[in-house]
Amino acid sequence: MTNTRPEPFFIADSVALDFLNSVAVPKADEYDWLESGEDVLDWLVQSGLVKEEQVKALRNPKVRSSLDAVSKKIRAFREEFRFFVISTSEAGQVQDDHPFINKLNRLMSEGEQKMRLSSAAGGGYALKVVYEINKAGDLLPRLAAACAELIAEANFAYIRKCEGPGCTLYFRDVSKNHKRRWCSMEVCGNRAKAAAFRRRT
Repeated sequence: MTNTRPEPFFIADSVALDFLNSVAVPKADEYDWLESGEDVLDWLVQSGLVKEEQVKALRNPKVRSSLDAVSKKIRAFREEFRFFVISTSEAGQVQDDHPFINKLNRLMSEGEQKMRLSSAAGGGYALKVVYEINKAGDLLPRLAAACAELIAEANFAYIRKCEGPGCTLYFRDVSKNHKRRWCSMEVCGNRAKAAAFRRRT
């Protein structure tokens, strides 16, 4: 692979599916935005799952080995989540006894969370869960919580893989008529239109 890695994709209308899309084949080359521990921190900050000040201490070279070890676990977890999403979206619903649910519950129990009141944008207060990030091992429970939120909130009949040839990106179809077909019109949508035009002419 000789191309410079592009920016990660945040096109899924779900941070959990964006996590799934953190390894992708947008054209001919595969890119992984979680190749190292530092990559994991960068992606988590870009995704909004953590703030830079929460992970600043984890950028210390002294914890690099533990961070890289956790990043390996995160990549393995991503593929387990991929298998779950593929099987569940094909079925259109989550099985009550799916073993991945138990895994998520176990992982989330390993993290630290606190409830906090904060000012809401429209006035008043909102009650939020704040995830504590004190060590590298706290990153995987945070990702597990994001995946659990998708499972709790989403209709898996509308979790889809882009129809673009060779595209590996997933998204949550929140369009009004649930007719979304592409990861983005700018990439696969326009490519499909151009191919259709060539066939017609």
